[in-house]
Amino acid sequence: MSSTPVVVQKDELGRRGAEWISRALLEAVAGGQRASLALSGGSTTGQVYRELAKQDVPWALVDFYFVDERFVPPDSPDSNYLLAKQTLLEPLGIQPHQVFRMQGEREDREQAARDYEKLLPEVLDVVVLGMGEDGHTASLFPGHAALQEKERRVLAVVGPKPPPWRMTLTLPVLQSARKVLGLVSGAGKKDIVQRFRAGEDLPAARVKQTQWMMDEAAAGQTPGPSANTGAKDMSTKTPPLAQFGVVGMGVMGQSLALNVADRGFRVAVWDIEPKRFEDLRHKGAPPSLQGHAALEDFVGALERPRRILMMVTAGAPVDSVMERLAPLLAPGDIVLDGGNSWFQDTRRREAAWKQKGLHFLGVGVSGGEEGARHGPSLMPGGPAEAYALVRPVLEAIAARSEEGVCVTHVGPDGAGHFVKMVHNGIEYADMQLLAETYDLLRRGLGMSADALAGLFEQWNQGIAESFLLETTIRVLRKKDAETGKPLVEQVLDKAGQKGTGKWTVQVALDLGVSVPSIAGALDARNLSSLKDERVAAGRVLAAPQGEALSAEEKANLAAWAHDALYAARVATYAQGLRLIQAASQEYKWNVSLSEMARIWRAGCIIRARLLTPLREAFEKTPDLKNLMVADGLAPVLGKMAPAWRRTVGVATRLGIPVPVLGASLAYFDSYRSPELPQNLTQAQRDAFGAHTYQRRDRPDAGFIHSDWS
Repeated sequence: MSSTPVVVQKDELGRRGAEWISRALLEAVAGGQRASLALSGGSTTGQVYRELAKQDVPWALVDFYFVDERFVPPDSPDSNYLLAKQTLLEPLGIQPHQVFRMQGEREDREQAARDYEKLLPEVLDVVVLGMGEDGHTASLFPGHAALQEKERRVLAVVGPKPPPWRMTLTLPVLQSARKVLGLVSGAGKKDIVQRFRAGEDLPAARVKQTQWMMDEAAAGQTPGPSANTGAKDMSTKTPPLAQFGVVGMGVMGQSLALNVADRGFRVAVWDIEPKRFEDLRHKGAPPSLQGHAALEDFVGALERPRRILMMVTAGAPVDSVMERLAPLLAPGDIVLDGGNSWFQDTRRREAAWKQKGLHFLGVGVSGGEEGARHGPSLMPGGPAEAYALVRPVLEAIAARSEEGVCVTHVGPDGAGHFVKMVHNGIEYADMQLLAETYDLLRRGLGMSADALAGLFEQWNQGIAESFLLETTIRVLRKKDAETGKPLVEQVLDKAGQKGTGKWTVQVALDLGVSVPSIAGALDARNLSSLKDERVAAGRVLAAPQGEALSAEEKANLAAWAHDALYAARVATYAQGLRLIQAASQEYKWNVSLSEMARIWRAGCIIRARLLTPLREAFEKTPDLKNLMVADGLAPVLGKMAPAWRRTVGVATRLGIPVPVLGASLAYFDSYRSPELPQNLTQAQRDAFGAHTYQRRDRPDAGFIHSDWS
């Protein structure tokens, strides 16, 4: 039983149960998706259903299923469907296509059960259960073999009371449900409730995420004054449990907590420094967001299954928080890591927590502080059943584009954090491409920051449109308050990094995938850190002398640079997606690249118009080997290649470094070349190290060694 059962007065049970179900359904339909509600029978549930019919829920989005049913006609007084029809479905005017009843009138009971399995959704959003005097729930009775069922989702069983034959959902279905409400009433249930709360292994105890709600008689308490006399409902002393928790109140943690609260969820937060809760208050945190100084209180304030998002520094701090959380959690609880964790750490953590019966998700979060507050792009990886339980919250807070909500289940274990890592690697390269373009036009054409901002604004109206280009325009227009000059010119040319770019290059080497654009961007940042050495080297190593642009180059360099930027961006994305493909195959993640393009379309740092043809390419050919050869992009690259070459050529002649524009062009030329000079490389390896080689005229004949003397 839930560690905090809700005990209410008898005449309040219907209203309180209906409100609980209503809140759960509103959460499930957030964002406009359909929700599923599974109903049980019994006098207590009938009381709740009558009150539920009064609740303001978008009922057109709700589909109705049944937890169990007796094998009787649908108009029999013993039918659970008839009870639901009279108390809930007819009063609400629910349409027939929304109701999926168990066909208890059928003679072939086994086939009826198998047919109902086909109607069930993968995961039920909200389930209503009861508890019998013997501790059964649904039609799962103590000692029955159905309790051991692991594969079937629906069974035909024999119960101890007439009519004996029943159809019931099995424990795997009930245990995977997102929200479960258990209802108990009457003094006749007092003894079984006591046994249940003492930890006896009864059927109802096995649906561990259930929030139990009971009247005072069932709880063994002396009934208080009736609510109708105006006396205060004693149950209001306990505030409603939070629906989502956030650990870590740094900038990102605060922004995400406020985002979740804004979407109508009750949120509990914890931080090692409670004073940060005041920051939340100053940022307008609603009363539904509550801070807790003690981690134990924070965990206890969450409804089951608990859903906790960690926003702490990657590495050892994540393990430290998990060690503190683990003994406070119960099987079925879910912890999400929203930091930039190393994907192998995420795989390790997910496997370890699986052994404890706990769920762990690694969630890539892109969009910075603004995105976290108002709508990020989210890349969750981990168990599908755990994602199903957090999906309503993640979909509610994520960004939205024309293609839908910017979150999807990326794949198992470390898939989400891997994709986020590569996302950041692409981000490194795209930022460097913009920096190189800025530098070339600034130094090559003498364009001012304002002039560049104006040019880039024109570019941002076309195919080069992107969030990073938009950010670049904003940066170029900002003036320094002290000097009145462009602020960007006062920024020291040393760029930092946090590690994800380095990880991307390291993993690419391990998987044998070429990512020269990302590696070039990483090298550029590393070289930028050598400021003093660069200044000293500039006095010794001469720059090109006497080079000047021709009239044609002056007239066309800006247009060439536009094409070079776009083409190099395509090559960069091609490298990153190729790396995701390789990892997906290696770790059996089954990552959908078209879905990655879709969820990157809004909210994230690398959102760009290019993602639309990118998504279309992988929708058409999911196993496309390289983005550059896609039907919609190969002709574009072919047209832009001459301008790309001229851009790199001008930069090289002027001595202006363009490591990523150049590396991207070399990647393009290497990939499109049927012949590469690695025949010489392999011959050299065989000559000095006997590493063998394959003959061009007999490549399938195996490897041979030659005497090169």
